[in-house]
Amino acid sequence: MVDATWIGCCCLVGGLILVSGGSVPVDEFEVSSNELTFVKPNKWLKLEEDDAELLVPELVVKYGYKVEGHTVVTDDGYVLKMFRIPPRQQSIEKKLPVLLVHGVVASSADFVVSGPNISLAYLLSDNGYDVWLANVRGSRYSKEHTKLPVESKEYWDFTWHEIGYYDLPAMIDHVLNATNSNKLFYIGHSQGTTVYFVMSSSRPEYNDKIALMTALSPAVTLKHVRSPILRFMLDNVDTIRKILDALKIYEFLPYNDAGLQIGRALCQPEEKKNWCILLFGLAAGPHPGGTDPRLVLSYLGHYPQGASVKQMLHFAQVFQSNRFRQFDYGRKRNLQKYGRPEPPAYNLTASTAPVLIYYGLNDWLIHPKNPRDLSRMLPRVIDTIAVSDRQFNHMDFVLAKNVRKVLYEKILPTLDKYNRKC
Repeated sequence: MVDATWIGCCCLVGGLILVSGGSVPVDEFEVSSNELTFVKPNKWLKLEEDDAELLVPELVVKYGYKVEGHTVVTDDGYVLKMFRIPPRQQSIEKKLPVLLVHGVVASSADFVVSGPNISLAYLLSDNGYDVWLANVRGSRYSKEHTKLPVESKEYWDFTWHEIGYYDLPAMIDHVLNATNSNKLFYIGHSQGTTVYFVMSSSRPEYNDKIALMTALSPAVTLKHVRSPILRFMLDNVDTIRKILDALKIYEFLPYNDAGLQIGRALCQPEEKKNWCILLFGLAAGPHPGGTDPRLVLSYLGHYPQGASVKQMLHFAQVFQSNRFRQFDYGRKRNLQKYGRPEPPAYNLTASTAPVLIYYGLNDWLIHPKNPRDLSRMLPRVIDTIAVSDRQFNHMDFVLAKNVRKVLYEKILPTLDKYNRKC
């Protein structure tokens, strides 16, 4: 199988060329003549250079937390790895477990990579929650099947529909059985919300197992995309698909050690021009003061982590059709698979568990209008909240220096409130 990392890099560079000449200022930088000048690091960030090279369990143990590895097998044979971080400090009141689900081409590393002073998983553990980190099929930690070789076309014949329909129920049932709980808290970022709404609408019995779903930048409606990189890829999706088909590439942006090495060559924090900061800004939205360049460099050791090409095509279809529905195989195959010429839409009115939505005003992937539109489609939204930092972008939900203050600490009281209700 040809490594799709380089195809993905070409797409990113192509998008960058289209918008060359722009600059992305950040807090620790002064912007002058389209250059980024390093000023000072973020002292709150507890991070070391080798964090980029450690696996998630190694990171967790390094910073003084316990961790367990759990294996889950889905009904269609995919073998998934989960990581459990038990409560670091037991609370008087028994608390429900929390399941954290990452975005596309990401992994459970998203919830620990920023270190113990910032990351969501550590904050929850510090506050007495039993934290479970998901790794969905096709990502770095969940590349195994009971029968199919991971290199095969058949292994990669899935979209986020299968993740929502098979992966989430299997992981939720495992967490509830392991913790002897009837419900859990679900927190998802980006595709982590997409797959949730697939599950809650297609397998509505699972709504009864969710005490509260917290959606961080929900990727359900995809109108008004502002990222020039993503727009470039969406506008050329048919060409990209044909190239990948011709090369027999089924995996999109798998983990590759070369990504970190390239980042270390091009994106040193002290450099005046930090190409990683620039690319992140073009992809997710420019955020002056948003992310420490050391963290962005470290994150390259944990991102991208792989997805299926079909998964990405499914997102492109949602964008093009402006409808949240199952994969479109074309009229003939739709009739064979669905018994109708068009794919069925997900019935969001069946998603009856309570939902709390947070979105970023400067999110170039998920426009602020999209979460507000979603809130009107769901029957039980308790609130739809814009993060108070008006420059908050899509990746800030994971990487922003101030994410703990402006978001994570806001989530805790709501979890505590719903924990008492259960």
